[in-house]
Amino acid sequence: MRGGDSTKRICSRKSHSSLGAAPASELVNIEIEDLPDVVLVEILCRLPCYKYVSKCKRVSKRWCNVMSGPYFLHRFLCLQSDRDQTPIVRTLITDRGEEYLTRLSSSTKPLALLFERLMSVHHLEKEPHVVVTYNDLVLCCNELGFYQRDYYICNPSTIQWVVVPPPPRVYKYTPVGFMCDLPYYNCTKDDQGGSLIQVNAEYRCRIVRLVLPPNKSVRKLKVQIFSSDTGEWITSTISIPSGFICDTVPIERSFTYNGLLYFVGDEPGDQNFLLGLDPFRINNSIIDHFRFIRFDDPEESFVLRYFGEFRGCLHMCDYHHNTCTFFVRKLKEEELCGGAGQLCLEGIKDYSLDLRMFPGYDGLQLLFLDPNNEDVIYLFIGKDVVRYNIRTSDWSTLVENVLYHYQFPIVLPWWPTPVPRLLQHAQPAGTNV
Repeated sequence: MRGGDSTKRICSRKSHSSLGAAPASELVNIEIEDLPDVVLVEILCRLPCYKYVSKCKRVSKRWCNVMSGPYFLHRFLCLQSDRDQTPIVRTLITDRGEEYLTRLSSSTKPLALLFERLMSVHHLEKEPHVVVTYNDLVLCCNELGFYQRDYYICNPSTIQWVVVPPPPRVYKYTPVGFMCDLPYYNCTKDDQGGSLIQVNAEYRCRIVRLVLPPNKSVRKLKVQIFSSDTGEWITSTISIPSGFICDTVPIERSFTYNGLLYFVGDEPGDQNFLLGLDPFRINNSIIDHFRFIRFDDPEESFVLRYFGEFRGCLHMCDYHHNTCTFFVRKLKEEELCGGAGQLCLEGIKDYSLDLRMFPGYDGLQLLFLDPNNEDVIYLFIGKDVVRYNIRTSDWSTLVENVLYHYQFPIVLPWWPTPVPRLLQHAQPAGTNV
């Protein structure tokens, strides 16, 4: 396993204090600051969630030091796992850092403080944009669409970030992806039902930018990759034997699935394809582990887009305005790893949307699948964000009179992922193409 040398394990049943019991007479006037660190940890690790941990760190320097140590982290995660009650929050944020589901906080702008700090420290003239997410990490950039150059790897929960050096060459349009090789921690159960915590402190992350060819058939695709462990960008290539002509790759829809980073794209004639790659397996500047899969759609009836993931199953969707029909094709790992190079669209399901229930209907755009319920989707209708149940046809308006924005999934684990420590290398200024 990558990063195995830096992992630590702890079993919840072996984390008891060895302190002897003090006489009751000595405990009458004891104050919390008189307690040994190990006892203080046993008290504070029972906080219900990290939000309260973050607040308690501000009580004193000692509390902050105690709660920032590895022992507290392991005890806190063990108890969270043993309780099996604290939910892992899954929600959606926009490219402007807005959240319509209010699962992160009561505010509709949970990234406002992060953006404010970024602007202040780096003297930005405008708020940065979210361009892609991975679990609770967010990749922000000064520009949303064209000529992306200055990136920041951020964690909104801790208001921490690192500045990514600019790529050696900046292109007008480069779809971007972001992923890590390992989660920051894993929780498993042993044979006796105890919690085993594995912390991957030295996890690595990659930023991937596709350099799209200008509407011509190519068999090699250039890819710019930033590595957190080296602090540098490299240019790699993917060899696609069948060749392809890339019409477009939507800039907002890269996603990770079972260890690969995927992009959804179109060839001329609305022929869909999936490109999945492993940016951690590079041999002599060649990405040797990837998948290039076309959707077998002879009638060119669908332009499928990534819509979300639910319980290990990808949801690829399309919407036909003329019939008000919503289409869903679910994909599992065994279909993607078969090596056939084509995916059949058999099994696609359709749902009719009764738009008469939306007063003043004025256009519809698909936003995203609810990460907690595969029957619930989010739509942008007119200028409103709408929650819609495709099975019951129940709907409700979440936000009224807003501009359309891209949506990104974000996950809040029991303990936030620390931003990576980047090696500081001198990087030449990026050049525009």
